[in-house]
Amino acid sequence: MIAKLCDAKDLPDAGKMKSFAGRNGLQICVTEIEGKLVAFDNHCPHQGAPLSAGHLDGCMVVCPYHAWRFDVTNGKSENIADPDLGTYEIRRYDDEVFVRLPNSI
Repeated sequence: MIAKLCDAKDLPDAGKMKSFAGRNGLQICVTEIEGKLVAFDNHCPHQGAPLSAGHLDGCMVVCPYHAWRFDVTNGKSENIADPDLGTYEIRRYDDEVFVRLPNSI
């Protein structure tokens, strides 16, 4: 399912993160990495920390609770034994931004 996430004017500045409310309580975090928008779960798969309260280190988001690190471009955890982070396809069309949500949402 493709859904409108926000207006383009509401996107965060490059290098910053911002969380948006999706359907059914889903929180989607958005940032810009090397000129490309990326979208990922705002909740860390470890203990649910809001990743938008963490910080970016290049393309890695660092969880504010326990410093777990995830590549926001593909969701891969820095530690292969840890669960990956959910990511979403995101596109900007003129003044609107859309994401592709899982069918289960």
